[in-house]
Amino acid sequence: MNMTTNIPQLITNKNETPLSNLGAVVSVRGSVIDIRFDAHLPPIYSLLHAQEGKIAIEVLAQLDAHHVRGMALTPTQGLARGMVVEDTGGPLKAPVGKEFLRACSMCSGTPSTAKRRQQMSNGAQSTGRPRH
Repeated sequence: MNMTTNIPQLITNKNETPLSNLGAVVSVRGSVIDIRFDAHLPPIYSLLHAQEGKIAIEVLAQLDAHHVRGMALTPTQGLARGMVVEDTGGPLKAPVGKEFLRACSMCSGTPSTAKRRQQMSNGAQSTGRPRH
């Protein structure tokens, strides 16, 4: 099955390279998502975003020269074939720092309590470290 998709690329000027690595959803099976990238494949454990960052996907396997398989870390409701997926260029990071000691977080790295989310939105200083 050959599914060619027109994947939009963000271009700054006509003669420049794309700003980000964009792909397109090929299939969605629950939380398992196959994505096609024409430019280059993101490395395993890379974080991808769909629907303007609402859906977080972690790359688990490179299937061939143009396809990766990932696992959604957030609900996939509304995700469909052909939708654009952006490679963030790095791994999933969890917040670390004194203000996050004894705090639980969801698998997407977001603090699980409203108090911790409020601290993050108020500019609490923390760094992110890769999960793997």
